[in-house]
Amino acid sequence: MSQNQMTTTSQTISPVAPIDAKPIIENGESPTAIILAIAILISMLIGSITGLIRVILIAIFRKTKYPL
Repeated sequence: MSQNQMTTTSQTISPVAPIDAKPIIENGESPTAIILAIAILISMLIGSITGLIRVILIAIFRKTKYPL
């Protein structure tokens, strides 16, 4: 009869190299980055307002259709 043996191997994880923040700080004031950040914030705001209006309209519709 043959006997199966399991062997375990351990892998070493190499350390993560630190990120140099100097280029990020230097380029952080670029007009493209600012415009992109503003566009993302506006889209999130519009999405939130749209969701809020949808909830309000559903609540009003249900209240008028099924009065208590």
